[in-house]
Amino acid sequence: MITYRDAMALDIPVFVSLDKQLFPYSPWSGAQYKEEFAEMPRTRHFVVALDEAQSIIGYAGILAPAPEVEADILTVGVIPEHRGKGIARQLISLITDFAVDRHASAMMREVKSDNVEAIALYESLGYSKISVRKDYFGTGLDALIMRRELP
Repeated sequence: MITYRDAMALDIPVFVSLDKQLFPYSPWSGAQYKEEFAEMPRTRHFVVALDEAQSIIGYAGILAPAPEVEADILTVGVIPEHRGKGIARQLISLITDFAVDRHASAMMREVKSDNVEAIALYESLGYSKISVRKDYFGTGLDALIMRRELP
């Protein structure tokens, strides 16, 4: 059974390790995660998905800086052997709740332009492609900018 909880500072080493596996083209460092976690719960929120052994198998984070401002999805990752089970969808739902509670006007996400599965997921959640950022994830690694209005 998959369970979910708020992330905590003790999870940072796991996030860093998973980032290296899931996002080898642009992994975050421990220092970057510490900086983001320092703003929890004021403007940042991170959640994790856990397997039966209570190991982190997925995570997501969001920045919701102020009411009526767009929130920015910072990261969403699920280890490959657990993909296709609705985990990313649930993680995004949890961080969306945080953005709605903070009265964000919309949510934004940069998605690697060749990540067909992620693009399809975001589109199924009501996100639209609004722009492209060339070389966002590195040379030749473009990002689609996707946006969803919030109620």
